[in-house]
Amino acid sequence: MFIFVCRKGTRFYFWMKKLVTISCFLFAVILFIGIAVTQSSCAKDTDCTVDIYVVDTTGHNGVQTAVAGANVKLYANITPPGQVQAMGTTDNSGHVHFTFKLPAIFDIVATATVSGTTMNGTGLIQLNVGGNATQTVLIK
Repeated sequence: MFIFVCRKGTRFYFWMKKLVTISCFLFAVILFIGIAVTQSSCAKDTDCTVDIYVVDTTGHNGVQTAVAGANVKLYANITPPGQVQAMGTTDNSGHVHFTFKLPAIFDIVATATVSGTTMNGTGLIQLNVGGNATQTVLIK
């Protein structure tokens, strides 16, 4: 059996000390890189997008049509009233788009004047984290 004795002050002791120091430093660097890579996946997109389409149910010749210029309001119907709400106007295709930072459940109210007649419609929509919700509101 061979036993090697390492005495302080010898060249071998000096190189072993360097090797241990470098090994510990490399381990710390690899550990830091590993943590940095695995923790970067936490930055997820949490925006909730909402697409509302407003459609006239009375239609023209029995056909339902998109309503341009309808006022759409999304709000939380709670007491006291929720602070998060949004309002928008539909485009020529009867569409309006909203983006929220957090998930929620909103009531929808759509109001439009079609051929001199004021028409209303309501709905309910749930927003999920990072998701897109679509709802069609029928006005009468």
